[in-house]
Amino acid sequence: MGSHHGEVLRILRDDGPQSRASLARRGKLSATTLTHVTAQLLRDGVVAESEFVDTTGIGRPGQAIKLIPDAHHVVGIHLGAGLVQLVIADLAASIKASASFEFSVRDTAPDDVIARTAEALATLRSEAGDPHLLGAGVAVPGPVNVEQRSLLASINTGWRNLPLAKLFETQINLPVILEHNVTSMALAEVRYGIGRRVPAVLYVYLRTGLGAGLVVDGIPFRPGGHGAVELGHIQISRDGPLCSCGNHGCLESYVNEGVLMRSIGLKGQAPSNLFEQLEATDAFGPTLDRLTDSLAIAINILTPDLIVLGGHLSQAPESLFSHLRANLPPRVMPHMRDVLRIDRTGFGPLAGAIGGAVVALDHFFYSGVRH
Repeated sequence: MGSHHGEVLRILRDDGPQSRASLARRGKLSATTLTHVTAQLLRDGVVAESEFVDTTGIGRPGQAIKLIPDAHHVVGIHLGAGLVQLVIADLAASIKASASFEFSVRDTAPDDVIARTAEALATLRSEAGDPHLLGAGVAVPGPVNVEQRSLLASINTGWRNLPLAKLFETQINLPVILEHNVTSMALAEVRYGIGRRVPAVLYVYLRTGLGAGLVVDGIPFRPGGHGAVELGHIQISRDGPLCSCGNHGCLESYVNEGVLMRSIGLKGQAPSNLFEQLEATDAFGPTLDRLTDSLAIAINILTPDLIVLGGHLSQAPESLFSHLRANLPPRVMPHMRDVLRIDRTGFGPLAGAIGGAVVALDHFFYSGVRH
């Protein structure tokens, strides 16, 4: 397969069944090239001919070419700070099976986490009927290197310069690609969620820490080739509490799961309605103000068209969204005020694992190059 195959596959992914004439026109391919491409895709079993499509031209209508989502599958893994989630997904990113487990960041070495993940995946593959897997995408809690093979630094786990792709490949016997976890979530929204056809999508995710990911024109924003959007480490007070990054007064030092739990007098596992409980306390207003301050800075710098809130923020009460929709527009540049949208993710608690699957799909299938 090659780049032409990838172009055809991406068109079918994004817009559904197409006639050969439409595929050739939209992919800027000659009729001969399109014929060769579709013939190989048909032989590979990843597309099929479907019912006749309606045409507005003169002459005999052509048959449509459609994607076969079950032709192949990928693995998506979200490697979080204390939580691992796994999914097996088809070519349309639909989940066929999922699993998760918790671990102690303090007491568990990365090798042990990877070994447990491999065991969970073996069970999951069996439950899913042992589908053919193209590879695995791992959403990791920190920036990755340019080759997307190593985790450079994860503040909330303390892991640094870990060749996670190679370590996972040894355990699961599949090719592996890494991506920053919140960037993966943003990519999932762009490919299959509320961010489709949106020029710039900023995803904000709150769990142990507060992270962000940006996708612009369908391409993950990775400044320097490996960087992540560090929304949580915008300094909003020089005299604020010590942050996990070593600075003082970062947004994340005020708005993270642990701080919010203490604000409502809870210990242990965070409830799913964390922000609903926070709403009944005096800490809710200052939390909204700090979040608004930082988002206003991010919007003016990054100019996203859509902000997607995930993690605990996705389950926040409507009052949080109303506050942001009312208070953010006056604080951003005029040209952004009418286009900016703020919404909650539709992927739920498995957003990170789905993001990993989408990264795998992009790399191992929709690129047109089998790895």
